[in-house]
Amino acid sequence: MHPFSITSAPGDNFLSIHIRQLGDWTRELKRVFSEACEAPKDGKSGLLRADESTNKSLPKLLIDGPYGAPAQDYRKYDVRLLVGLGIGATPFISILKDLLNKVIKMNEQDSVSDFKVGITYSSSNRISPKRRKPLKTTNAYFYWVTREQGSFDWFHGIMNEVYEQDQRGVIEMYNYLTSVYEEGDVRSALITTVQTLNHAKNGVDVVSGTRVRTHFGRPNWENFFSKTATKHANARIGDFYCGVPVLAKELSRLCYEFNQKGSTKFEFHKEHY
Repeated sequence: MHPFSITSAPGDNFLSIHIRQLGDWTRELKRVFSEACEAPKDGKSGLLRADESTNKSLPKLLIDGPYGAPAQDYRKYDVRLLVGLGIGATPFISILKDLLNKVIKMNEQDSVSDFKVGITYSSSNRISPKRRKPLKTTNAYFYWVTREQGSFDWFHGIMNEVYEQDQRGVIEMYNYLTSVYEEGDVRSALITTVQTLNHAKNGVDVVSGTRVRTHFGRPNWENFFSKTATKHANARIGDFYCGVPVLAKELSRLCYEFNQKGSTKFEFHKEHY
């Protein structure tokens, strides 16, 4: 997989790109930008930043593309499963932002309708209610699986935005930290207790530093597919994956097996890094 991923949404007034260091060229790119960027200010994430307030001269950028990717067809589905391993989460951040923008727009329309009822006049002069275009997505499930706790800082802002602004409950987010023993294991009991108490008191997860609670170990994919097939009977579900080939094989197998069992159909799309 190419190390560049667009993480801004189509409706944003800016372009954001996350880049993974994979060789000499990307390491040199980081060095050049590190010299132009500034340390994070209070309340910001621990990443180097460069924006309109930066005093230093920034490198000139030339953009060519885009060239398409498996995840570009996500709008074809009412239900989406987005699975990213480590840096493989980056292609799906743009999708989450796009879905959130649509949810916020729907909320604003609902707010206006509380004070004003839109009406149209038909040819027969009868008054009929003005119809709004419904939000196509019924659910989106985002799974981020990583070994490194610091990875959660990459998308700290968007995860909190989704948690706080998705009043319709369209997007469900699940963070998994595989370097800690799975929940229920006595070796992770202490951190689980501290995590639970802090989230209940402050509403913040001590592991990710976000409002989204972190799970330990690996997801039970078969259990997820079973519950999803039951909840979304007769639906066509788009499964999008970005990560190492091993998990891609497992997800592809589960899609095939559950497609044989019932009315819910899973369509698998993948890209590797």
